[in-house]
Amino acid sequence: MKQPAPQTPSLGTWVYGTDSIPDDDPTEGFHEASRLYQDVIDPNLAGGSLLTRSSELRASVTRAVRRRTGLSSVALREPLPLATTLGSAVRARRSARAYGPGSVSLAELSTLLGSAYGLTGAAEEIGQPLRAVPSGGALYPLELYLAALNVDDLEPALYHYDPLRNVIERLRSLAANELAGLTPYDELLVPSALVTMITAVFWRSRFKYGPRSYRFALLEAGHAAQNYVLAATALDLDSCPVGGFYDRKVDSFLGVDGLYEASLYLLPVGGRER
Repeated sequence: MKQPAPQTPSLGTWVYGTDSIPDDDPTEGFHEASRLYQDVIDPNLAGGSLLTRSSELRASVTRAVRRRTGLSSVALREPLPLATTLGSAVRARRSARAYGPGSVSLAELSTLLGSAYGLTGAAEEIGQPLRAVPSGGALYPLELYLAALNVDDLEPALYHYDPLRNVIERLRSLAANELAGLTPYDELLVPSALVTMITAVFWRSRFKYGPRSYRFALLEAGHAAQNYVLAATALDLDSCPVGGFYDRKVDSFLGVDGLYEASLYLLPVGGRER
């Protein structure tokens, strides 16, 4: 006699260890709060109309990058030509588990950052700089930081990327052991030559899109990260996107508050292990 197929366990059993999913499930709550409905307009979303009426606000959104005064900066090089096809880079991309001992050049770093979030043109009619990824409303809520430990011609330090000026600003000195303990996977961060860290300044999009902006920020971080790791592959560098990290520790490492601006993604890179 043919045996009956085993029954698929309910989602509640897998996630909560019970057949019943609690009514206050935070994941479902967020998803519901950020839904769009055809006939429902959130009365709190006044940002879109304000953007239309305010020339000052329109000018402000063209400068979507954190600016600090008095910091020394390093000009980035022209990006290197990526001598591979997109299809080849997609097929060759792998998440590394070890890195070679070599450094990363400043030109390679420039290529990685430019591919992830650099300027690619402008919408001339509104003077809006455009970047390497799609962004909801072209509001560009992301910020990129760089923990550089083994980059040629670059002092080991924590830097901030300013794509509008194509520079990295030095925030503070950096010791190699500072990367330890930021994630459960020290072997992915500590031996790397550099780690690019993506954060989001949520209100940069939230004033217009409300709760939906959180989805947009996560999507945009994914776009930037994929560009970054494909560029690393084309440069014959190893990389491994890391989404599992201790949020408060990474926020503290970067000096962000975790609410107005919070960590989303870590992108370690190193020389390819031969």
